Amino acid sequence: MKKYIRRISLVLSVAMLTALFAGCSSSSDAGETSQASQQGDTTITVALMSNDWLDAAEQIAADFTAKYGINVEYTPMPGEVEEYLQPKAAAGSLPDVMSINAGSFGADLAENDLIIDLSETDAAKNMQESLKPVFTSESGKLFGIAGGLSSTLIYYNKAMFEDAGITEEPKNWDEFLEVCEKLKAKGYAPLAVAMGDGAISNTCWSTGNAVEIAATNPDYITEIANGTFNFDTPEQARIFERVKILNDNGYLLTGSVSAMVSTLLDSFKQEKAAMCFQGIWMAGSFMESPFEVGMMVPPWNMEGQSQAVVLGTETGFAVAKGPNEEAAIKFVNYIANEEGFYTYQQARGSIPSLIEYDESKVKMEDTVKEYVDRLLDIEVTGAYWFETLPPSVYARLPQTFQQVATGEITPEDAAATLQELYTTQS
Repeated sequence: MKKYIRRISLVLSVAMLTALFAGCSSSSDAGETSQASQQGDTTITVALMSNDWLDAAEQIAADFTAKYGINVEYTPMPGEVEEYLQPKAAAGSLPDVMSINAGSFGADLAENDLIIDLSETDAAKNMQESLKPVFTSESGKLFGIAGGLSSTLIYYNKAMFEDAGITEEPKNWDEFLEVCEKLKAKGYAPLAVAMGDGAISNTCWSTGNAVEIAATNPDYITEIANGTFNFDTPEQARIFERVKILNDNGYLLTGSVSAMVSTLLDSFKQEKAAMCFQGIWMAGSFMESPFEVGMMVPPWNMEGQSQAVVLGTETGFAVAKGPNEEAAIKFVNYIANEEGFYTYQQARGSIPSLIEYDESKVKMEDTVKEYVDRLLDIEVTGAYWFETLPPSVYARLPQTFQQVATGEITPEDAAATLQELYTTQS
């Protein structure tokens, strides 16, 4: 497995070369010297994005309490990280430990002294260096510990493909539409996506951005950050146009336009759709489906365009500034670097982002390993929406996709809307 980590580090180092942040401040690891009797009076609040690994999250909390004598008040985040944390940050009531995405939102929390610098923690010292820039604020604070390597892909039901006479994975957009038509003709809903929340940003926008923008403009991250990027272009419009084409042709599972990600996941596992556009973080769960699951690079590239993929970090872990910092750091070390990491990883089948770990405790299906090999052979990579876009832009992505899909606005209108939002905030 270490060969994957070495290759991942190399690819991410190139993919994130344009990230603007570097450096570190300081924050101390919680020591092991505190007495359990004293810790028993400490309760930390923990809120994590754990819809797909809820049992594991609860087990981690219980095991942590048993080991350290620190009580955990655990809450699963009901929606997107930013949507959940923003009002709590405004009210000064952030949980002691929280899920955090790389990018501007977490960086702003760190710069406003609401979450702490984790650069001197054990978890940070064992985190792949190439993952740190997008979790580092302008002044050099490492505000998050990565949960793993992340990419998006299309899962598919092999039995449905076989029944529809599909023998090869599509390699470009036209071939993908042909596959969708064959599945539809057989009575299957070809594809499940979720436009009701940030899942559509993870998948259709981020992948479209990799194909249309990153492939031709390697400086786009820098341009977005310094206020010189132009969203009002035919390339940006084509990102939205793909979703309109899928919806207009009846290739999306009924309800996809308003579906939340939890509904999307259930729909695929219940065989309501032949394909599901989701993240590699779902591999552990999807590979346990009652049918054989395949994994394909999203064929979002037009004929003649090179394939491009999203490559970044999974949602990470952060600690709020406050009286429970020491206990909260212990929890982050536990879930990101100690025994809790294996409970987390085994539940999700995710790709570790650690430098050193016990390979015998890591659960990764051969299918996933093979897919990672294919993924890392692709030269063009793009970042996730939350790693690059300002909040004013990414907050409107789901609604904008919905409006395009239903014909309320055109793809060109969508591109113009992003530019207006971007210009207003710049």
